[in-house]
Amino acid sequence: MNTYTVTYDRFFDKYGNPYDVEKINDEELDSLRNHLPDTFIEYILAKFGSSKIKNGYFQFCSPKKYQPVIEEVFKGDRDFKSSRTHAIGFSSCGRILACNEDYKEIKIDILDGRILCSEFFDPTKVSPDITLEIAVKNVDSKANDPCDEDEKPMFKRLLKKHGELKVGQIYAPILHPAMGGPFTVDNFRPADALVAMSIAAQSTSFTLYNASIPSVPAVRRIGQ
Repeated sequence: MNTYTVTYDRFFDKYGNPYDVEKINDEELDSLRNHLPDTFIEYILAKFGSSKIKNGYFQFCSPKKYQPVIEEVFKGDRDFKSSRTHAIGFSSCGRILACNEDYKEIKIDILDGRILCSEFFDPTKVSPDITLEIAVKNVDSKANDPCDEDEKPMFKRLLKKHGELKVGQIYAPILHPAMGGPFTVDNFRPADALVAMSIAAQSTSFTLYNASIPSVPAVRRIGQ
């Protein structure tokens, strides 16, 4: 255990315990101990494995299971190494929260190909434990609820239309926006998260944005 102790009390106070738990085996947990903050492994992955909060608004996941998606997103990139990037969870529509061993928190939007990583542009001395704890505490962010073509959030309507997602599912587009599919509730349905995100990663070009400044400009394509 890292001697720098961070608790997740604020997370549990805010959301309660994650539920519909699918345990992650000890072998995978042990393999992650030098790659993810110890506090996250002990407080979340070891206790709750793959699980969800807020009616499936966000899910924690097995990093090993979703590594193929990470490899597809970052293949060939000069700065972000897929082997040093680990998916730890995702939103109801597949916005991935990942932890990178060099740049801490990374957010990967499977729907519009946006990648955000503030630490890459504005490095801080804040511990990775603290950075990830803050990211986890804020997984109910409005940014995790994509808007439709009328700029109206979709999660509550998708929940009403399809019911609550199972662990390992997302609301995925029938036709991905990269292929011309509309951002409408009618174009989304429950799907296996790994399959849907893998297809999306193969269909989408990803762009790094600088989220350390208010204008959040596009910087470059991933893979260059």
